[in-house]
Amino acid sequence: MNRHLKKASDIKTADLSLLEILKQVNLVPGKIGVFDNIDELDLSGYFDLQGIILILIEKGSCLLEVNMTTYELEKGGVFVAFPGQIIHMLQISKDFKPLCIACSIDMMNDLASQVKDSLQLIQMIKQSPYQQKEKEEFEQLKKSFKHLQEKIEITKKNQHRYQIIKNLVLSIAFECFDFLIGKCLVHQGGNRKKSLFNAFLRNVEERHRKEHSVKYYADELFVTPKYLSTVIDEMSGKGAKQWIDEYIALDAKVLLQSTQMDVQEISDELNFPDVSFFGKFFKRMTGMSPKAFRLGKLESP
Repeated sequence: MNRHLKKASDIKTADLSLLEILKQVNLVPGKIGVFDNIDELDLSGYFDLQGIILILIEKGSCLLEVNMTTYELEKGGVFVAFPGQIIHMLQISKDFKPLCIACSIDMMNDLASQVKDSLQLIQMIKQSPYQQKEKEEFEQLKKSFKHLQEKIEITKKNQHRYQIIKNLVLSIAFECFDFLIGKCLVHQGGNRKKSLFNAFLRNVEERHRKEHSVKYYADELFVTPKYLSTVIDEMSGKGAKQWIDEYIALDAKVLLQSTQMDVQEISDELNFPDVSFFGKFFKRMTGMSPKAFRLGKLESP
């Protein structure tokens, strides 16, 4: 979410500074926070995530809404959320105990640079951010989590501390998402097509609020719109325009639900020529008008 939105003050920023209130947290300042007690955190309202968070559910359960989708996190589950996602905690059981690893955006980018086809992997995880683990798998993850906590503390004077911690976090990530990582690595398509797909997704994530056309992204990537659309469809099963429109529609939903911005302001924020054009786009993507969506009412056919 852009910081300049005047009526988005009801959305809190969730970055590593949020953890400073915790009495028990293992920190590498500006990089990572590891904690297993959230009693001191005020989790009411909506949060704009400015980093990546991995949650292992050791006990209990919770209902968590991420970008309009609700997930029920239960004991033995693993969940991950990414920068720019809007998070809303709906319900927490009394015995809920999460094991959490929160990384800054800088550290996330550093970690991603170490992983083959990382952007494709991130997209796959975003589509399936929650996994339930077998008991033995989860117990191993708990051991890895505890080991990470210990290493953060005992390496405070080690000149290679960050590298040590980064490698441990990567190891835990591989343990959590080994199936998706394997699937990503065998993804079909040549290296050039993979690179084009990754670059396209990166550009769309960064610029979809202002740039809506396939031609824009094709020009940025020095290919024709037809070739770009063909490659994106081959690599993902969805066309380039569908990717762009889904990013825009998701932003529109989040802004309608999580802020007090009126429809005209949201239309302007998402760079539509006028509110009528935005309304038609939103109705095509969701089957509802922006006003009906905000009110949570189904429209008559």
